[in-house]
Amino acid sequence: MSIRFPIQNLAVRDELAPRHTRAFDPPRRALVVGAAGGVGHAVRTLLARTPAGAKVSSWVDEILLLDAVGATEGPRPARSRWLPPQRIASAEGLARLAREHRVDHVVDLSSLGTLDCVEACDALGVAYLTTSVEHWPDRPIPWTELVGAVLPGARPRLTRASHLVGSGMNPGIVNALAFRGIAALAEKAGVEATAEAIGLTSILITEEDTTVELDLQGTGDAFPMTWSPFHCLEELFQADAIVARDGAAFPVGHAPHAAWYRARCGDRHVDGMLVPHEEAITLSTLFPGVEIGFVYRIPPASRHALARYPGCRRAEAWPVRKMYAPHATELHGSDRVGVLLCTEELGELWIGYDVCSREALRVGTGATQLQVAAGVLAGWNQLGRARGIHFVEDLDWREYLALVDSVLGRPAIVHDAEAAPKSLE
Repeated sequence: MSIRFPIQNLAVRDELAPRHTRAFDPPRRALVVGAAGGVGHAVRTLLARTPAGAKVSSWVDEILLLDAVGATEGPRPARSRWLPPQRIASAEGLARLAREHRVDHVVDLSSLGTLDCVEACDALGVAYLTTSVEHWPDRPIPWTELVGAVLPGARPRLTRASHLVGSGMNPGIVNALAFRGIAALAEKAGVEATAEAIGLTSILITEEDTTVELDLQGTGDAFPMTWSPFHCLEELFQADAIVARDGAAFPVGHAPHAAWYRARCGDRHVDGMLVPHEEAITLSTLFPGVEIGFVYRIPPASRHALARYPGCRRAEAWPVRKMYAPHATELHGSDRVGVLLCTEELGELWIGYDVCSREALRVGTGATQLQVAAGVLAGWNQLGRARGIHFVEDLDWREYLALVDSVLGRPAIVHDAEAAPKSLE
């Protein structure tokens, strides 16, 4: 059984050509929602302390920082100020703020209802960027319905502003890495840089998070995670893991936490969970003949927490532990994330980033949060070049990854020419 999304124009004439490169008017004022959270702290750090952040913020007259908990310690970008604490509970609430402060860009690093906020911002001519497709915390929506609503053929026709959906690590950076990986493999083989020319059969986004917290005092039975623990549990407790083919989500018959899949992640193979993620679906609309999925090996302490309580399968029932700065500062290990391209005759190629926890702590954040923040800056740098709802696949992936590289370093590439084609099935 497949869950079919309404996709239009699946043919891709030139899969690797950059798009939407016209100039755009820079914003006068940007609103960053969720600026006190884990990703918000990392974005503020990059804006304040790195050349990439200086580049992005240089064309913004003022950055308004907002969070329900109010201002927090840590770096603050130039020409920025905190607004009084406020929780945005509706699209109307966001629209009121945008009008009151004459905002041009909204960068959502929280959990606002994506489609509602995009439509509200478009009516005002305000651009919107978010790291993933989200529902309102008190109004859950089935995952396939949530993602399907922003895909071509189903999304509302919005034309007044630019709305970039899914520009973090994954979704976000990995989407661009898929194109970079195809180009790298094509160059090795001396063929045209297209999925057809390299005989692409599957794309696996693979992640191995080896982060461990040395000081575990007071953590108890909480579920620890290097990004939002609650949202991670939501993903792991979805009713079905999925694989994407032809723009459709195919349930595989078990929940993500219930089985292991082995795949390459960098220079080794890992056993991870097959987790529903929107980048699998959006990439599938561009590569309709290719099987796509996300294999995720969560940190050791997170795996142990799940194993201790096998009967507890509701995210709301778990106490959680934020395993990232400033909540945790004694961290070792790394978060390795990339894209594995499997082919018929050219073997497999993995391309991705391995971010060390200790290096991330030097800039006051965690490895996972730093990766997401790099994707936020890379997307924000191009926000305004495409009208309506769009994804990282619709941006200039070379420019996007050039900015990411300036934050995370050059990606590693591992090519195994003898590897047989993989199928999740």
